[in-house]
Amino acid sequence: MKISKTLVVGLAAALSITACSGGGGGSSDPTSNNDGGTTGSSKTTPGVWQGTVTSPTTGAASVVGLTNTLGHGVWMTTDGRVWTGPLPMTGTQVNSNLAGYMYPGRQFRDGSNYGTWSMIGSYENGTWHGQLNGAGDNATFSFSMHPAHDRPASLDRIAGTYTRTTSIGYTMTLSFTQGGELTGSDSRGCVFNGSVTVPDPTHNFYQVNATVTSCGILNGSYQGHGTLLDATAMQSWMGSMGCFQYGSGGWGGGMMGGGMMRGGMGGWWPYSGSNTVPTGTGNLFMFAMTDGSHAIMDALAR
Repeated sequence: MKISKTLVVGLAAALSITACSGGGGGSSDPTSNNDGGTTGSSKTTPGVWQGTVTSPTTGAASVVGLTNTLGHGVWMTTDGRVWTGPLPMTGTQVNSNLAGYMYPGRQFRDGSNYGTWSMIGSYENGTWHGQLNGAGDNATFSFSMHPAHDRPASLDRIAGTYTRTTSIGYTMTLSFTQGGELTGSDSRGCVFNGSVTVPDPTHNFYQVNATVTSCGILNGSYQGHGTLLDATAMQSWMGSMGCFQYGSGGWGGGMMGGGMMRGGMGGWWPYSGSNTVPTGTGNLFMFAMTDGSHAIMDALAR
């Protein structure tokens, strides 16, 4: 029996409104100091990374990667792809197999929404670059350490309520207490309960664990990574994301939205409505997590 593995993707927002796009988009400059910290120079893969993935099928898409000190990475793009898997903790070469997820209703080039990908690359002059191949696609990647990785992390720093809203009335909210408790819900009935922890207080990286209920096929126990970035610096990245909704009742078991057929990967892109795009510093929580069958990524602002 073939098991379908799917991805649900969202974009957080809070102030100005932008039309949903979801195609490739320009990324914020990962070496800019307007979002704090200094450009990372470590040759190790743990950290917060930002750059582009370029496919001959779909073009260029911005990517944000979160890799913990044990070498487990989660990579998310503006056009709805997520990869997870182990990466080397040291050195200047990477050759790893990753699990790739696509959100419901859209497929990779080979028609699947899940598959094994290979990441092969090298580190030079502060940048990782190489090939990301799988599911019938042969992409290239290039990314550098995001300067905000050098910011400290703490439960006090992340405590608060983070929200994403859209012009068609959808809302998603996550809250973190100073004790690390995670709670949340969306306007379609999904409920999130779990915890957030700080593996290393000297770096801007958080471990996320959540149980998702009342959310159709997305129900499950999820683990993943998060980081706290500046909404202003990430406006370009967020502005190129499509509009998404969690919850039951929509096509694909997790999202709903009108749309138009996009070239390259097939399926429907949810163009209905607009996401709000926030501004501010230290107020945008970006995360990605998986339960082994589905992946959820989002960016929410306080």
